[in-house]
Amino acid sequence: MKLKTGMSSWIFIGVLALIAGVWTWQQVANRPPAVKAVYYEQAKALPDFVLNRDSGAFTPADLQGKWSVVFIGYTFCPDICPTTLADLNRIYPKLKANPAGDEVQVVFISVDPNRDIPKNLAEYSHYFNPEFIGVTAAHEVLFPLTRAMGMVYSIVEEGTEGSYLVDHSASIALLNPQGQLQAMFRPEFEPGSVPAVDMAQLVKDFHTIVSN
Repeated sequence: MKLKTGMSSWIFIGVLALIAGVWTWQQVANRPPAVKAVYYEQAKALPDFVLNRDSGAFTPADLQGKWSVVFIGYTFCPDICPTTLADLNRIYPKLKANPAGDEVQVVFISVDPNRDIPKNLAEYSHYFNPEFIGVTAAHEVLFPLTRAMGMVYSIVEEGTEGSYLVDHSASIALLNPQGQLQAMFRPEFEPGSVPAVDMAQLVKDFHTIVSN
């Protein structure tokens, strides 16, 4: 009788240890990755959209099954856009060589649809990298989409008609393979310099997020 009681106690202790181990594993598995980027544990869904590109429509279906690095701007941009696209081209091979082997695409969204027609937008994007995707749409599509990705833009009416600037976010959004906003890479601001995302940190954070 004493033997059975002793065995029961050990079984009870073993069950408690198993439960504690499972709970600890769940806490570790659900822990958000340690990154400097703004990471959303609960990825944010985007509104439905149809964007235009040279080869046809770009829809949420084009976001499925791959990580999307998204940046907004316009082809007449004098500084932030060409700098950021050149930087993304430089790190693009490192993004594609992620630990999980997941597909990656870079999407440049023009928020200046009046001047950036799909053909010219494609030429501009391909100048930096032939795999980069350039898309745009009417403002009624762009406003809710960019807002959902934590980005903003506004037209600055300056100079003669057809000659104006567009203020826009310099952040870079990361969409997961389900087409949801997973993280935001914020730019660094230094006096006298163009706001820019730290690309080395972006690569490091990206690999951490994908591995997670």
